[in-house]
Amino acid sequence: MKKTIAILPVVVLALIQSAHSQGFINLNFESANVSGYSPDSSDVPTTSALPGWTVYYSNSSGTNAATQVWYDGISLGGAIISIIDTNAPSFSPIQGKYSAFLFGGGTSENLLSASISQTGLVPVGTQSLLFDAYVSGNSFNVMLGGQTINMTPLQTFANYTLYGGNIPSNFAGQSELLSFTEPPATGTQPSMFELDNIQFSSSVVPEPSTLALCALGGLFLAWRNRRICSKA
Repeated sequence: MKKTIAILPVVVLALIQSAHSQGFINLNFESANVSGYSPDSSDVPTTSALPGWTVYYSNSSGTNAATQVWYDGISLGGAIISIIDTNAPSFSPIQGKYSAFLFGGGTSENLLSASISQTGLVPVGTQSLLFDAYVSGNSFNVMLGGQTINMTPLQTFANYTLYGGNIPSNFAGQSELLSFTEPPATGTQPSMFELDNIQFSSSVVPEPSTLALCALGGLFLAWRNRRICSKA
């Protein structure tokens, strides 16, 4: 059973319960079709591995779209994009059968960021974006409609973190480009970003200061209850 560190459980539950996703497709990556490919294959068509998503690598010189991705490929230093299942070495899907895995890296002469994106209709009433992720190295970047969405960790589990970020209100009901990028690491390569369970929510994500205060309040209540129980 996975152990969790609960931060604002009531707020997190409300955010998830109000989440919905229309217009965009394959936000949980469960539409992958890797039939006929062996783990560690590097030639799976993007349309099969990540239906609905565009895949590309970029650096200061420009952006190059990719028509193929890895299946259960785990980078040792280079920039790759992979769809993983339970056959992947050292890693497993965050939720369900599949997760997307972005690795930013490369040589010092050719450092590349790894990105996936798609354009879709942001559901009416949307106020925030939620997703599950495992991150190592440089932090990921999320953009919607050309604007960076600042993501806040809401709840930490054994092998991933639930992130949430508020989006501009004028994006709701509009068709916008959503992208996720993992830049190369500044030190040891590569940077890792495992992504899953992307959702649009009609709830507002609390500011980090509010999260901290509520977390402290939750810890105090837990401590107080333990004292009361110990005296009973």
